[in-house]
Amino acid sequence: MAYKAVFVGVNKQLDQTVNELPGAKRDALALWSLFSDTFPDLSSTLLVDEVATKEVTSRAILEALDIASDEDVVILSFAGHGTPDGCLVFYDTVSTDLSGTTLPMTTLADAFRMTKARAVLFVLDSCFSGHAPARVLEVNATPRSAFSLENVAGDGRVLLAACTATQSAWEQPGTGHGLLTAALIQAMADGMAETVSFPAIADDIIQLTRVAGERLGYTQTPVFLGHVEGGLVFPRLKRGANFNANFPSTNVVHVNGPFSDLLPHGFPDEIVEQWVARFPHGLNTLQMRAVNEYAVLAARSLMVVAPTSSGKTMVGELAAIQSVVAGQKAVFLLPYRAIVNEKFEEFTARYGEAGLRVVRCSGDASDSVGSILTSRYDLAFFTYEMFLSVALGSPHLLSRLGVVVVDEGQFITDPRRGITVELILAMLVRAKERGVSPQLVLLSAVLGELNGFNQWLDVPVLLSRERPVPLIEGVLDRNGTLQYRDADGAVKTEEMLPRHAIVQRTKEQSSQDVVVPLAQKLVSRGEKLIVFRNSRGKAQGCAKYLARELGLGRATAALGALPEHGLSSASHDLRFCLEGGTAFHSANLTRTEREAVERGFRSADGGIHALASTTTLAAGINTPASTVILAEKEFLGEDGRPFTIAEYKNMAGRAGRLGFNETGKAIMLADNPIERAQLFARYVQGRPEDVASSFKNEKLATWLLRILSQVRGVTTAEIPGLLVNTFGGYAASRANPAWVPWVEEQISELISRLLQANLAEDESGVIHLTLLGQAVGASSLSFESGLRLVELVRGVDWATTSSVYVLCLLQVLEEMDDVNAPTLKRGTTEAVRVSQTTQRFGLRAAQLLQRFGADQHQMWKRCKRACIISDWIEGVAVDEIERRYTTNQFWAAVNYGDIMNIADTTRYHLRSARGVLTALLLDNPELLASVEELIPRLEFGLPTRSLPLLNLPIELNRGQRLALIECDALDSEAVFAMPDDALTQCIGAESSAKLREAHRELASSAPGAV
Repeated sequence: MAYKAVFVGVNKQLDQTVNELPGAKRDALALWSLFSDTFPDLSSTLLVDEVATKEVTSRAILEALDIASDEDVVILSFAGHGTPDGCLVFYDTVSTDLSGTTLPMTTLADAFRMTKARAVLFVLDSCFSGHAPARVLEVNATPRSAFSLENVAGDGRVLLAACTATQSAWEQPGTGHGLLTAALIQAMADGMAETVSFPAIADDIIQLTRVAGERLGYTQTPVFLGHVEGGLVFPRLKRGANFNANFPSTNVVHVNGPFSDLLPHGFPDEIVEQWVARFPHGLNTLQMRAVNEYAVLAARSLMVVAPTSSGKTMVGELAAIQSVVAGQKAVFLLPYRAIVNEKFEEFTARYGEAGLRVVRCSGDASDSVGSILTSRYDLAFFTYEMFLSVALGSPHLLSRLGVVVVDEGQFITDPRRGITVELILAMLVRAKERGVSPQLVLLSAVLGELNGFNQWLDVPVLLSRERPVPLIEGVLDRNGTLQYRDADGAVKTEEMLPRHAIVQRTKEQSSQDVVVPLAQKLVSRGEKLIVFRNSRGKAQGCAKYLARELGLGRATAALGALPEHGLSSASHDLRFCLEGGTAFHSANLTRTEREAVERGFRSADGGIHALASTTTLAAGINTPASTVILAEKEFLGEDGRPFTIAEYKNMAGRAGRLGFNETGKAIMLADNPIERAQLFARYVQGRPEDVASSFKNEKLATWLLRILSQVRGVTTAEIPGLLVNTFGGYAASRANPAWVPWVEEQISELISRLLQANLAEDESGVIHLTLLGQAVGASSLSFESGLRLVELVRGVDWATTSSVYVLCLLQVLEEMDDVNAPTLKRGTTEAVRVSQTTQRFGLRAAQLLQRFGADQHQMWKRCKRACIISDWIEGVAVDEIERRYTTNQFWAAVNYGDIMNIADTTRYHLRSARGVLTALLLDNPELLASVEELIPRLEFGLPTRSLPLLNLPIELNRGQRLALIECDALDSEAVFAMPDDALTQCIGAESSAKLREAHRELASSAPGAV
């Protein structure tokens, strides 16, 4: 008796609209390896991904059946998508031509009947009815045929299908296999018996699959059909050379330091070589402990608490690559879009050539949401908010992840962003109950007491206070005395500046008096400085006076990289600073300008010696400095809140980066010796604050709504348990036994409010959110703001109202009231904003902006924000917007950073409004489409008619696009038709040349091109 086999697994799809599968290829590889290792004389064909086309696969399967003799056993396995009318989907299947690019199961049924084979075993890990991300191809208006699984089976023909014709076939988190294939391997390879036989083993496979499906919350019951006289007996499948080659142990439990230790575990040569080049000394102590003591490369979750520049980011990077090597996805969650963009570009350059697909998702047009939803990626970078949004809308995202790396995990304590981080972690904790448990690697700066944070997450903690680059921290007073803690921990003082060097340079004493002589001394020694300031204006001013005082050469490369169009007042200031070898880094700069500054500062010969920055630069952007100067010790505009110790440590940690400096220095400024001693005791010698949830009892309604948006339905009695599942609830219930009874008392009233607002429904005691409730619960809004938004939307006659009115409506939300629009607080100068609002949005707009307790001053700020947004999306130049809305240059100056903060925050909350509008106005698709159009208009600041310019093959900045609009070049065709001199005048010589080249490449690659 001879065995013939064809194993097919299709993860990848040529058609970009088809969802990719992470486990189908592994299914085929595993079964081929096991059967090949067990049957040395097996005649087999393995077809996966690009090789598994319709032609090649159909021929292989049909030929295997056709040439089989009456002594042969034919084994066929298919893992991949099916279609609702009973067809198998291949790599080259096209959703618009299913009949021509798929293989009908009826064709296979005919071949099964015609074959002479003694027996045929067909393992079908696919489904024909289901939904993404099940193993079914979703197509619209596809008629269901009379196809039946029974038609494939018969005498001597055994079919083992993943599920019934009305169910979905799912993949198992962790193993990277379909549920059926995982159960088949467990039953045929992991048992104690020397032989296995069908149909005897079928019940085991069915039960294993059903249990795995139920744990995930799905009903999946495999189908076993057909029979073979005398049974179909196989020896227990063996894991031999083929299996070990295709599935090497990626679990690394010990390394000695060199990255080459990872090569035997499947890590690609190209990636290991890169690591060796970046870190020739191999893994540092922290990283080796993570691998050897905490098994981070054996998929064990871990919290790493260590100072900046300690190497903890590499721990997450190692875990991510290990996950990809094991056939799973990896995601990094980061606090800011700027860091997402930086990491995306860095990892694309680093790993793209090794074949890894790197994507990002930060809420911008450049996002790869489509790739993420169709699993067409290996590494993804998200902001916290976007990950939570995508995971709530597409729950299958979690089940396909091998690791979630949460960077800057201390943000859980942030008053505004902490709720998002905590809800993400609570979602991961709760997913474990369903068997979905991607590895969690949480990276954090040094923290105080954890207060049970690690116990709530059920992860061990790797704590280190060591830095590869030692850090000296100190406080300098106006007498020039520096009190500091040396790298060895000893407390010392020294006269860092002579007293005569510190002179009053303006009408009043200021930090400038100390910063200038300190910078002069440090820069003269070849050091690079970051001066942290607590506002955009102060950072800008600091860079300007340092440019005047230091007498440095121009930063030529950075100047050459700056955009030439759409300049703001900050753009002109930046040029002045770069001419003097300094720069500033803040939201007042465009992304292109910030990137030019970052590159110039990182480069040893970039010409930028001193960088003045707002505090956001402390959160992970790669800007190594030898010395960091903290000119203030409190935030501006937040009621003068002092820096927390953790915030100070993050800023101080920017000093001294591995590969750049042997020692880093962090210097905080004080006014006098008494304050110097106080600041030294608090910040240098102090311990960071304890971990605390941002959960507050007064925010219970918001937390309840957010939690309910993550579950299908619960009874009222189960709700306190959901809240205890959060870190805040966990900590509160531990600290106060009466907390849960208190929550139970509040639940009834909150549920009543949800029901009355039509945000929830009660079905026989089970509470679940309505479509409207899901939209509000998954939004960025508080409970009260969500109710406010619903009321506002319902109060508008949208049949006679433009979609742009939504932008005005959003300004009434409490989240938008937190967004600053610099406004004079005295007199009635700003009252003009009311008439400006009426001109842009109509008479009702001014009335709307008075809603919900707004006093006169708050109303004017709302009007000002609405007007700024209106001008921004209509293409008014930045410098003109700055001029129009700057009431007083010193007290109420509107800068580019203010404009972008207003536009970006409105865009962020517009996504929430879009969900509410969709739930309430399903019968108005034109309005909804128009609202959707507002999102790119807010991002790019363009009028509707010019949106086609976003489709140009190269990226242009807003100023360049506005220049094209002035020339009536509103789409690609018009742009490419422009004379060279006109195009150059609009977008500059460099961009013009790039655009022409991109156009030629597109033309040469077009169908029919010669």
